[in-house]
Amino acid sequence: MLVRYDAIAIYFGEIWLKGRNRGGFIRRLHDNIRLSLKGQQYDKLENARDRFILRLTDSSDTDAIMDILGHVFGISWFAPVVMAGNGLDQIVAAANELMKDVGKGTTVRIVASRSHKGVGYDSQGLVREFARRENELTFSLDKDAKDRLFINVRKDDALLCAKRVKGLGGLPVGSSGRAVVLLSGGIDSPVASYYAMKRGLMPVYLHMHGFPENKEAESSKMKDIIAVLSRYAPTAKTYYVPAHIFQAAVFKVPRSQELVLFKHFLYMMAERVAKMERAEVIATGESLGQVASQTVRNLGASQAGVKSLVFRPLIGFDKQEIIDIAKSIGTYDLSVAPYVDVCSLKARHPATGAKAEVVRRLYRECKLGGVLGRTLKKASVVQLSP
Repeated sequence: MLVRYDAIAIYFGEIWLKGRNRGGFIRRLHDNIRLSLKGQQYDKLENARDRFILRLTDSSDTDAIMDILGHVFGISWFAPVVMAGNGLDQIVAAANELMKDVGKGTTVRIVASRSHKGVGYDSQGLVREFARRENELTFSLDKDAKDRLFINVRKDDALLCAKRVKGLGGLPVGSSGRAVVLLSGGIDSPVASYYAMKRGLMPVYLHMHGFPENKEAESSKMKDIIAVLSRYAPTAKTYYVPAHIFQAAVFKVPRSQELVLFKHFLYMMAERVAKMERAEVIATGESLGQVASQTVRNLGASQAGVKSLVFRPLIGFDKQEIIDIAKSIGTYDLSVAPYVDVCSLKARHPATGAKAEVVRRLYRECKLGGVLGRTLKKASVVQLSP
């Protein structure tokens, strides 16, 4: 960068529409930004009504900070800004400095706004002043130009930026509570976690594995998938639970029923973990009709008796849409890497129209309530730290 930026302006997304609840959402976003920026050098993070102003220092790594902000839900857009006094001479000088990063001779349109009326000129007056001084500028003006120079005049200063970066939008992670996310080693569930976080849910991951020891699962590709997802929720917690107790208990179950019974067992375990973690939601990567266990009847049978809200963010997505999103968030290559995933249990002829009463009966006959308790006692819990 040719320019030393003074700050980064961070604008709120839909949380600005939250009315009386707005303050809580803004505080949550403020905390999430500070947590995500742990280890980065900056002066302070100011609340400026409809935005935050992140004051930078000479030692700030602006590019790294911008990359981190691009992974924080709740931000509509953000921009590195040059700050100047709100006098016309000061604003013009700052504009010439800022445009060094855009390129000499660039043609821009001035987009001016005024947050304070006591400066002696209005927005259109500021635009006219730039036109009057065009011979002093290191750039050209054109009201139809694609590139823009944004100027916001405030009571004590002015903010100037020439590039805005679109944020993720959504709600700040944690503002909607906590969700137990059923996380497998496949493509879908990490994408579901992404969308759960976008709606403000703090994930608690539950992963059932086929390894003899939890340590093997903890050091597997699951660690890497969770590391990618941690860019959006740096303090997420993961439960690693072994599958061997369940597999031994259902050895005599008809193969056609095993997959739906396994999904039901996962739901019941997720509900138990949800109570322990004070989570109100269970989130899964299920998409309607994608595989045998995801027919309408099987989805209903697998969650029979579950009282928690079940959140299926991908229910209407087709596989290619999910793959495209997985690639965009960085989980796809990890998800397709070889892994013995318990969630990939496949019977030769799996039931596609399972009945809830049959699944519940098999659950009782196999004494899976006790199996669930014994399985959770074998769980290990890993807490991320930013």
